[in-house]
Amino acid sequence: MESIQLWARDGEAVRQAIELGEIAHIETASEEFTDEFLLFAIESGLLKTWANAFPDPRREPEIGMEVILPAHLAARFAGLYSMRKAGYVLRSARVLGALGYSVEVIDPAHGLSGRGTSDDKLFSGDVVRKLLVQMEQQADLSQPVLLPLPELRVAVKVRKRASRRAVKQTGDEADAEARALQVAAQLVGWYNQHVGVSMLQYARLGRGRRIHILDTTPIEVPLEAGTYECSGVVKNEDGTYARGYKLATLRTLLDSAGLLSQVALSAIQVHDVTLCRPLLEQASVLRAGDLLLEDRGFLDGAMLSYVKRQRRVDVIMPLKANMLATQEAIQLADMADRWESHPSRAAQSIALVRGVEHMWAECEVPLNACVIRFWPQKKKRNHYIVLVTTDLSLSALWTVRHYEERPEIEQDYEQLKSGGWQLQKLSSTRYSEIVFYVLTVVLSYSLYHLFTNTQAGARFVNKTRQAIAFEQLRTQRTHIIVYAGGYFAIFETLRFVQMVLQLSPPVQEQLRTWLVEHLNQIQKRE
Repeated sequence: MESIQLWARDGEAVRQAIELGEIAHIETASEEFTDEFLLFAIESGLLKTWANAFPDPRREPEIGMEVILPAHLAARFAGLYSMRKAGYVLRSARVLGALGYSVEVIDPAHGLSGRGTSDDKLFSGDVVRKLLVQMEQQADLSQPVLLPLPELRVAVKVRKRASRRAVKQTGDEADAEARALQVAAQLVGWYNQHVGVSMLQYARLGRGRRIHILDTTPIEVPLEAGTYECSGVVKNEDGTYARGYKLATLRTLLDSAGLLSQVALSAIQVHDVTLCRPLLEQASVLRAGDLLLEDRGFLDGAMLSYVKRQRRVDVIMPLKANMLATQEAIQLADMADRWESHPSRAAQSIALVRGVEHMWAECEVPLNACVIRFWPQKKKRNHYIVLVTTDLSLSALWTVRHYEERPEIEQDYEQLKSGGWQLQKLSSTRYSEIVFYVLTVVLSYSLYHLFTNTQAGARFVNKTRQAIAFEQLRTQRTHIIVYAGGYFAIFETLRFVQMVLQLSPPVQEQLRTWLVEHLNQIQKRE
């Protein structure tokens, strides 16, 4: 497009133009939060890797993935969950300049597309939806897909409201879900094979042992909303029911953060082991010698044996209280009476027990146990927790220390759901759009932590997205982008006003005339 130019950043050149009253354009901007992370993704080459690997079915698209992805990442950083609003968010001069575009040259109601947009935004919010529809239309149904399990028969009223797909066209519901699942598999494969792997490569963790944490979390939708494609229903422990999806993530620990390097998604009622089995079997981020931390939801002796034998990855996980291996470990620990102090809890003690696998029929690999003993005041008797590990070289002390990293993933889920990342806010009922949205949330969150693990992003360490946004708001610093003489510059608002007040009266009058015309144009657009 002829109107798209790259304006270089040159503060001195713009100041000189301002002194002559030769301003081409002025925009307000907030440059402090999102831009740092997006520029990191662009300058590191990660964004190019993700965009090139994305399974885009379009041929010679006007709006490429190198623009669509950062727009959606910017929306996730801004806490926006609506897919249609992504085109409004990416307005930073620095980011667009790094991508080869500029705010000033985007004409009102024009955007990057030759057909334009209906509003003052980069591109239509329907770009991603149409892309995903095209992916569904091209889905190869000859390939097997994992269909969600049948829903539980729940005595709950389902809203009699047709889905958007049903309103727009008549089609076979099973065929539509099969196509949606195929697209979901492509999107998840893109994340696992290219996004997660490339971030770990950039992190340069070396050849030593990596520690990973595997866990799942539900993404709930209204129980009565039966229009959510590929959703399921599960009965909770308290007897209530929930509708939605289940997200599994593999968190790989960095020096001062962690990356969600692998993901899996399914209907909410699918068992954790079933959901994560393909991930454990295929994930390239799991290397021989790595350590995997799991919770009780992954108790499966056969899977544990496979991970140790075939992947040569060691595991630490807790046993259930009613298991024979648990009782055996407790009895042997009490008999030996060689208790040590817990590394972080003064009221607890620990003991190592070797060789408890013979009491777990499904387990075919050697296991050691770490028995944790504590005395609850209300119970008035000893209670025990038993951790088992396939790494026979670990002491009780290091077994506990390693497993104490596991709550980190609970913090991830807390932040993703209520820390401003809006994981639970699903604005679409179409499964392919839901998967795309969830993956952009996870990607943005991981990008955030990858950047904090660098020297440039160290100032964001131990700060949540909400805390940083609040800090920016509290400073009350706003910025103005000024375009002039083929360049742009970013000024703090009050300093820009101070500079304008020092200009000569004729130049001020020129700027006043320009601003009146500019504000009239904005008012007409609004």
